[in-house]
Amino acid sequence: MKFTQRSSRVAFFAAFCLAVMVADSRAETPAAVCNQVRFQPNWGGEKDIVGGKIEGSNVSSQTGFVTLAEIKEAPKLKEWGEVKFDNTKVYRYLRVALPHEGKGKLSKVEFYDGGQLVATDKMGLRLNYFYGDAPDDHIIGYDLREKGSTRPPGFKPGNPDLTGPADVALTAADGAVIRYTLDGTMPTADHGGIYKTPIHVDQNTTINAVAILPDRAPSPPNGVTFLLPASTKQGLAVASVGNSLTGITLNFWRYARTAGYKHTTYPFLRGGALTRELWALTSSEYAAELKEMEKTRPSLANGQPWDDFWQKIRKVDVFTLQPRDFDLEKETAAEVNFLKLFRQKWPDLQPYLYCEWVELARQRPSDKGTVPSFEMQKTFPALTWEESMSAMLLYMEELQHRLAAAYPEGRPAHIIPAALAMGWVKNKIDHGQFPGAQPGEFYSLLFSDQVHPAENGAFLVDMTWYSMLYREPSEGKVLPVGTTLTPEQARAMEQLAWDVLKHYPDCGFYEEGKEPCGQPEFANDGRIITLKSSTPGAWFRYTLDGTKPTRTRGYVYCGAISVQPGIHVQAIAYKSGMADSAVADAGQK
Repeated sequence: MKFTQRSSRVAFFAAFCLAVMVADSRAETPAAVCNQVRFQPNWGGEKDIVGGKIEGSNVSSQTGFVTLAEIKEAPKLKEWGEVKFDNTKVYRYLRVALPHEGKGKLSKVEFYDGGQLVATDKMGLRLNYFYGDAPDDHIIGYDLREKGSTRPPGFKPGNPDLTGPADVALTAADGAVIRYTLDGTMPTADHGGIYKTPIHVDQNTTINAVAILPDRAPSPPNGVTFLLPASTKQGLAVASVGNSLTGITLNFWRYARTAGYKHTTYPFLRGGALTRELWALTSSEYAAELKEMEKTRPSLANGQPWDDFWQKIRKVDVFTLQPRDFDLEKETAAEVNFLKLFRQKWPDLQPYLYCEWVELARQRPSDKGTVPSFEMQKTFPALTWEESMSAMLLYMEELQHRLAAAYPEGRPAHIIPAALAMGWVKNKIDHGQFPGAQPGEFYSLLFSDQVHPAENGAFLVDMTWYSMLYREPSEGKVLPVGTTLTPEQARAMEQLAWDVLKHYPDCGFYEEGKEPCGQPEFANDGRIITLKSSTPGAWFRYTLDGTKPTRTRGYVYCGAISVQPGIHVQAIAYKSGMADSAVADAGQK
């Protein structure tokens, strides 16, 4: 059983702030001792929840659970059930786990401490669980954070922009042990040094810390990157329009800061929004259109008003757009509108098209093979996650092509190919090639739900952004602050992000060479076609309609090609620093 926490990037930012320190004067959050649970089953599943376990853990939200009580009676139809039990121990992680063999599911769960509500969906504490790579709706759990542990450590001095070397003191509640790390990893009850005396900082230093009281889980983390003047670099100012998948990069500035950059981000976001919907928010001229849009997407009305966002911006070096509208004419028109608007004030800005991934269900037009492509005469359905990532990038290249024709002024828009990184990391996990992960743990390790990455997955996305925007590998420069990644996992993600960008020619890192790559070789088990080359580290592009592929034409290979009726697979191998291979033809199926 694997889990991942559902939490917005904004909430995570508040919990793991790198700039605003917490002083000694903070009051300790009263501990919550769960001794009552209320729950409401889905209709018709009342009897199947009998045998469900109410559990608590202080180890993690994945392991260490002990049974506190059991559901022994089914509630009446349409009524809430309730279990009261004796418990005097504080648990940070609470959950209700129903028997998997039954059809019973819980629509609502509430945890109480002596009649005081301490956890419910409305509090933003929910944990989502996965059974393999499928959502597990037999378990509902919550992370009580400070209520189930203690407050995070505070830091003195409070200003992370130091004027010179300083001794940094860490503070916590009376009796709490502080564990800390300096390598960007998350300290835990048994990982990290035990704080005893102030830490001397005479160079850029990131300190992550948790507080631990006896018999309780570690507190939520707190971390700071202290920068010294001599080693601080001027960062970029990035303006972004998009939805929640751009929102996962709101903490990108923290990663840039660990590399010494003072990065600035200006986000204008709405949940699930298309670019044309965001454009409608820019002016009262589009009030009628916006009113119609809000009928199907109420989230458009929530968020920072456009005027407030626009007036806040002081400088823009980079402007990112998040295309996801498969009406290509409308998407192109909206992007032209945004580019013209921003270039009136910042004519030299560099635009990027952020290529997102798709939902677990994979039901977009790109997944169904219905998106036109100037690169090929025919596209095919994407039958695997890897192919969905390739298809999403193909859509992005089609849009880039149309945008260049519709609006050739200024610097051309380049693609941030985050989807390729997602395609390859899943393939590596599923084949046991990612450190510390087993096949079937892709979603539980990287995601908070069926589309939004949690902190670990966001780190991989942010590393593609870092290398693209700052034009350098992140390995050895950026620390994995706020994640639960091991050093080996963080390093693997940094290497993957750089490998993706280095071998996607549009990113600008690709180098020509004279020695050709080994020609692609095909392996076919009747369901999946895989490619390999005698050249280690070679990349591939392929077509399915008989079109001759090049390193800029066709699907980018992410580890799997599904066998489908009517496909004619051709592929080319390429690698930065080498010449392209000859085209290999697998014939028609």
